Amino acid sequence: MTATRLCGRCGLPEGRRSVTFDDEGVCSVCRHHELKHHKIDWTQRERELAVLAQEVRGQGPYDAVVSFGGGKDGSYVLYYLTEVLGLRCLAATIDNRFLRDQAWENCRRVIDGLGVDQVVLRPPFPLVQRLMRAGLGLAGTVCWHCTAGIAAYPVRTAIQLGVPLVFYAHSLSEYYSYPGRTYADAPESDRMDDEWYELVTGTSFAEMAAAVPDVDPRALAPFAFPSREEIDAAGVRTLFLSNHIRWDERRQVDVITRELGWRGAPQEGVPAGHEYEKFDCFLVGTHDYLRFVKEGYGRGARIGALETRLGRMTQEQAVELGRSSDGRRPASLDTVLDLVELDEEDLLEQAVAFAAPGRDFDLESVSRATPLPDADRMPTAHRGASAGGGQDG
Repeated sequence: MTATRLCGRCGLPEGRRSVTFDDEGVCSVCRHHELKHHKIDWTQRERELAVLAQEVRGQGPYDAVVSFGGGKDGSYVLYYLTEVLGLRCLAATIDNRFLRDQAWENCRRVIDGLGVDQVVLRPPFPLVQRLMRAGLGLAGTVCWHCTAGIAAYPVRTAIQLGVPLVFYAHSLSEYYSYPGRTYADAPESDRMDDEWYELVTGTSFAEMAAAVPDVDPRALAPFAFPSREEIDAAGVRTLFLSNHIRWDERRQVDVITRELGWRGAPQEGVPAGHEYEKFDCFLVGTHDYLRFVKEGYGRGARIGALETRLGRMTQEQAVELGRSSDGRRPASLDTVLDLVELDEEDLLEQAVAFAAPGRDFDLESVSRATPLPDADRMPTAHRGASAGGGQDG
């Protein structure tokens, strides 16, 4: 197996999308984060955000729509907007039928604690299965239905209800270095548009619609991102909170845990001690495994890279964290294979088709992870969505 080149500062592998290395062996994401931590006046950006909040407050039934699924990021965004900025928010949730019970419990704690309303989009489970299968062929992922819904639904909700602001947690700047979408660029250049939609979902809506031609276009509409013309005509502004405050996930988890009783849980592929990280969905283990297949990068490496940029971990510790958790075959993959009606070889073949140049994935070296303690709550092809969640919106 070919050795993977790692960033000399954060341990990020060179197979990561959009990442480049300079002559000193430091990755482009670390270079952009130097600006985040040393060059940006975050106090001024927070003041400017407070001014914007004052301008929009009371213009509609809500001041802001927030993408929210019970995880740490959306929970903190709701906390900041309501408790710091004094905005009235609407939480927009995608129920892909794979949200875990602890995520729904967090939804209840956050919504009740902050006095926030919630709307839920719950697409039919057979449609979710179709989109999982199509996403594999188009982008090597089973999560297109979720990322597309998260991208489009809050904006569509804001347009429909006349809400002036839509907030997402973090921009691509936290993990990638796409031109025009880094901490070296002004926040206003980091726009939610068709390009952004394709970067976060892996493919365009038009390609997905063409892949499922027998699906009623009206059923797919909630997954389609509105045009910039439609967004601008409605007077809606789309913002990433991480472009306006100094983003620090561990610090923010401490806040929502203390103030709202928020809780994490163990997750496949997430190292012990980091239960705050993306625990909310049953598909995360398979999502991260397929990302490891394609990019040699898993959840442990992601956490380690962020922690080194914040000065809380060394490069050696970050690399070891990734090695301790990344690339293990998740037990949930068996259920996913049943849902998409593929055998493992076919699924991996579709994922490898989207691998980074030079990526050498060795299936023989993969070890199997143990099932989650609540694995029996995961929807299956036979039980459908009846086993998942238990949330009525």
